Amino acid sequence: MKTAAFFYVLSAGEQQNFPTEEFSNEDTLNYLLDHQFLLQIDWKGEAYLNEIGSFLQHRAIAFNPEATFDFTAAYKMANDQAATPGDFVPSLLKASNHELKNKGLEIVQLDLGNDSYYVAVMEKSNSKQIKKASDKFWQFKPWGSQTGEVLYTVCCSCGSMNVWQLKMGESLTDDTCQECGTIIFDSEGNSIFKVSKDYI
Repeated sequence: MKTAAFFYVLSAGEQQNFPTEEFSNEDTLNYLLDHQFLLQIDWKGEAYLNEIGSFLQHRAIAFNPEATFDFTAAYKMANDQAATPGDFVPSLLKASNHELKNKGLEIVQLDLGNDSYYVAVMEKSNSKQIKKASDKFWQFKPWGSQTGEVLYTVCCSCGSMNVWQLKMGESLTDDTCQECGTIIFDSEGNSIFKVSKDYI
């Protein structure tokens, strides 16, 4: 029987204690979130101070009880590099992942096709296995395997969806709706519309 992809974000002990009843994918996802095996983060940033760092430390201990991390430098780097609110989370995860990899762990992201980040920690040695075990619902990628580009999506008041793909760090300025010509991004890169960012 094929190992489910999400099992790789659980320690050996957690795998043994995982409920044996058949869960739907959605029920399993909720179980992983409720038991803090997986963290959902809004693209704009943390829900509370040190949310990501606390989660990463908690999950690292599940795999290695002696693993301790100080993410102060990672937070400082992320704050320094975050030109817009949407830049903070990927910058923090990138810097934190570097720390985790030094101790044989790494961050993995579950892609559910929305603008939240779903992250977990796993043993670095399982990178290939989690990718092979991934399916249509459980699409896991080790953090850093993205292209380094950002997909911006904005729905204009006229109903038209506008999409741009840029390299991380590049900004959108002086751009209009492709359908009606309404200004989407001004000369400073600000927008009156909700901007969805997906790091790909």
